[in-house]
Amino acid sequence: MIIGIEASNIRTGGGKKHLKKFVLNSLKYFDEVSFVIVSNKNVNASFLKNNRIRCISNSLLNSNSFLSFLSQLFFSNYYFKSNKCDIVFVPGGIFLSSFRPYITMSQNMLPFDNKELNNFGILKRLKFILIRVLQKKSFRNSKGVIFLTEFAREHILSKINSKINNVVIPHGILQQEYNNYKFQKDKFNILYISDFLPYKHNLNVVKAVSSLINEGYKISLTLIGAIDNKQYPKIKEIIALNPYLNDKIQVLGQLEYKEIKKHFSYSSLFLFASTCENLPFIVLEAISHGMPIISSNKSPMKDMIYGRDIFFDSYDFNTIKNTIANNLESEKLNKMSIENFNLSKKYLWRKNAEQTIKFLKSNI
Repeated sequence: MIIGIEASNIRTGGGKKHLKKFVLNSLKYFDEVSFVIVSNKNVNASFLKNNRIRCISNSLLNSNSFLSFLSQLFFSNYYFKSNKCDIVFVPGGIFLSSFRPYITMSQNMLPFDNKELNNFGILKRLKFILIRVLQKKSFRNSKGVIFLTEFAREHILSKINSKINNVVIPHGILQQEYNNYKFQKDKFNILYISDFLPYKHNLNVVKAVSSLINEGYKISLTLIGAIDNKQYPKIKEIIALNPYLNDKIQVLGQLEYKEIKKHFSYSSLFLFASTCENLPFIVLEAISHGMPIISSNKSPMKDMIYGRDIFFDSYDFNTIKNTIANNLESEKLNKMSIENFNLSKKYLWRKNAEQTIKFLKSNI
């Protein structure tokens, strides 16, 4: 069975991680499977040394996202037909090629969330609206769609208004052998890992933590992720107004995952304030490290993590503040850690590969 993978718009982050894990686990557990991957050099570099994978790229695929779609439109059909692919898998969600049959995947909730889109400027909104139009068309023309969560399936199908063959297959995570979480009372650090985007509410998190610190709570906050030019300057102002916060609130920017892993071990509580998610990788990674988590009161987070009184309204920094204050005791956090670590065990890359291959085979 030769599976084509159209990964024109997969470049970094969770999309790249899923693609790599899916392909390598499929090869490990299915001897009859081989792949033809059409993507950029950055993605293809993960697969070049495997003789059951053929990687294809061109100058359009290695330029910007718009030009990569031109490659998909004009060249993908030839790439997949000439390599005798039985079916094409489209993890990026958009497929403009005439090749049939294909299966696509929904990994991005933002184009289907008008409330969150309104927090962006006009050009960004137009971009996401175009993505929504192209994804809806791609979903309708596909043999089937893979959703990552039941929440995403219900929400997006309600926007499409047509019957589509579909299945829910969550991503996996790299399972940690042991739960190494340790409550650190003397250095109680709250960790939030997320790029600075409107729906991530980094600023409100800082307002909540700084208010608690000013009230005498012995806590600190570490923010990891690409900074922006809207929330970050305001965060700098908050810290500048109170020099005491310099040692208590750290904004570290983007870090490699090996560095991020260290911060899990340094922290007593993981916070996640995003209000628009499909299946956030960073939350999966946090529970696999046994982190107790407090989160925005949005799905799918409500279905992923354990605890009472752990959800807040990210638009109101006072509810974030109160939720933090209610989750500082070691006994409660240790219980949350144990339960989250156990929950992480259901997210297996082998299971992801097996279910995806089964769905692809059933639609040839």
